[in-house]
Amino acid sequence: MKITILTICPQQFESFLETPLVKRNLVSGLLDMKIVDIREYAPGSFRHIDDSPFGGGPGMLMRCQPVVDALEASKSENSHTIILSPCGTPFKQKDAHRLAHLEDIILICGHYEGFDERIYAYGDEIISIGDYILCGGELPAMVISEAIMRLVEGSMKKDSVQEESFEEGLLEYPQYTKPYEYRGEKVPDILLSGDHEKIRKWRYEKALEKTKKMRPDLLEKNKILQVDEDLKDYIEKEILPCYKDYEKSHGIEHIKTVINNSFELIQDLDVDVNKVYCIAAYHDIGIRYGRKDHELTSGKWLYEDKKLDKWFTNEEKVLMKEAVEDHRASRKEKPRSIYGCIVAEADRDVDPERIVERCVIYETSHHPGCDLNEAYERVMEHMEDKYSEHGYLKLWMPCKKNEEGLNTLRTWMKNGEIKAKVEKYFAETKIDQS
Repeated sequence: MKITILTICPQQFESFLETPLVKRNLVSGLLDMKIVDIREYAPGSFRHIDDSPFGGGPGMLMRCQPVVDALEASKSENSHTIILSPCGTPFKQKDAHRLAHLEDIILICGHYEGFDERIYAYGDEIISIGDYILCGGELPAMVISEAIMRLVEGSMKKDSVQEESFEEGLLEYPQYTKPYEYRGEKVPDILLSGDHEKIRKWRYEKALEKTKKMRPDLLEKNKILQVDEDLKDYIEKEILPCYKDYEKSHGIEHIKTVINNSFELIQDLDVDVNKVYCIAAYHDIGIRYGRKDHELTSGKWLYEDKKLDKWFTNEEKVLMKEAVEDHRASRKEKPRSIYGCIVAEADRDVDPERIVERCVIYETSHHPGCDLNEAYERVMEHMEDKYSEHGYLKLWMPCKKNEEGLNTLRTWMKNGEIKAKVEKYFAETKIDQS
């Protein structure tokens, strides 16, 4: 991954580049970080980078020319440009995950009273790290860089970045180390019991308790916390493990992504969260018996699962079965219920990088021994058929992420950028198979 930071205070990053995580990633080659001094792109001996605002007012604004010139000198065709400003979208852990999939990120640090408004048009997105004002965007750039780079595969142990605060919509559960007793406070005995199932439940209960006490706003925003605990336990133990041997493009990580996407979509909808969770969990399970008509097999599997009778009536199971049947992108008719629209939109998951990766994985696994040209032709044929302006994929619900992702995919297809993406994932897939 490459991260380029445009700033007028490059010296502020000297100690940051020496911190353990950053330095380790730089030495290993996982990270290529470049600090660009915007002043070097300002004309004249005084390197004039700011000026007073038209119409009057306090403070100075960063001028267009030095910032834009520095950006254009740093950009590649794969660059994703982020402008750091208090007016941006608040940075969340899900953004760190999204950005960790990118190859080339440029962060532009503001300063003084802010940017000339015309600079914003040169960014792909605007991000803020909170509703407060700093002297510049240098600290936000460090915060975002570290949040992203620690999620890059190989940067840290995988387990270290999974069970953390915000990953499941909860704060992390309490943890303890030696000594067993300190100033009269003892480590909870259940953690020494060796009963992993009891420990797992205790941790969930304590995480929920801690979140209710310290961040109740998270509970209001994350409907996943309202899922019946017994239903969640059954799904996680009996249903999700069924996907462990499925191909990566429809494996357990894909199912978890669709579950999380579903919960993001329903924050402002009056729907039953248990139904949404269950539908997302079962929607691809029928692939065990083949990709063709798997939505029908998956719906049947859900409907015939008698253990679900504990939580749902027969009428509710019929509704959920129909939602699963309606989720496929190739379906021409709109899903029969809001639940079908939710899982269909969540399953779209139009993350351009992930879509190309999944397509390459599918083609190489179903056509072993194919070369790059064969894989590229098949991927492009599928892309044209599904994601082009005339493709069959439809978005049944308003979803900014999917709309933006689809536009990006179409741009890649038009300008040929997608070929480099296919080459990248084809090489990675071959390495994984060796």
